[in-house]
Amino acid sequence: MGVELGYTVTSFSRSGKPPSKSQGKWVDQVSWKLANIFDPQTYREELQQYGTVVHSIGLLFENQSYKKTMNSNFGFLQDIQNLANTVKGKNPMEKNRFNTYGAIQRDSAVLLADTFLETHKQGNYVYISADQALPIVPEEYITTKREAEFELSCKPGLRAIFMRPGFMYDDSEEKTNRKFLTNILNAGYHTKETIVGDHIGFLNKLIRPPITTEKVAWTMYEKLQDEEFKGVVTLEEMSKSLLS
Repeated sequence: MGVELGYTVTSFSRSGKPPSKSQGKWVDQVSWKLANIFDPQTYREELQQYGTVVHSIGLLFENQSYKKTMNSNFGFLQDIQNLANTVKGKNPMEKNRFNTYGAIQRDSAVLLADTFLETHKQGNYVYISADQALPIVPEEYITTKREAEFELSCKPGLRAIFMRPGFMYDDSEEKTNRKFLTNILNAGYHTKETIVGDHIGFLNKLIRPPITTEKVAWTMYEKLQDEEFKGVVTLEEMSKSLLS
């Protein structure tokens, strides 16, 4: 999306490579860099050339084996069991201190902001937050997101924009568990809207619509281009995006 709008885009990740399923001309127009979010020396110099950073790292569960289950080809009974095992988690003694909600969703975001401000003194910072946690996701998932928002909003010189999407999906995604869950969430939301609309408060909070990554990105760039805007962008606002 950024490339299509004329932005120069660099992606930092642990692999330094584009996602394996990425397709399109834009892939070759993005600069893919190897970096460790917890080691500013691996990206500090690169940040100097940009006026905007986007923090898009997050965890649904601290046991990261759920990612393999969610992105694998659909196999209902086995995958439900795998996801259940993920929710239960592993032995707490096996947990990597860098793979906790607090480290990934709050501490890394603050560290990136501090590193960014060391050379820029002021700039744009987009934090991909969340509308709310899914029912089976631990409460710490959302509380660490909100803690990050608070800390970032308090930093002088930082124009912080907080995107709060719901469950995100790629419209071009093939038959995976993520796509299956997206279809269930979409069906549930449309059924709720058809039968009761938005007149029952607790249902509005419980049943939230999934949203495409394209709509999230489009709305993010709209907000960046509005130089007066900062703060929270809600799921409702992103869902109304005019992106076709």
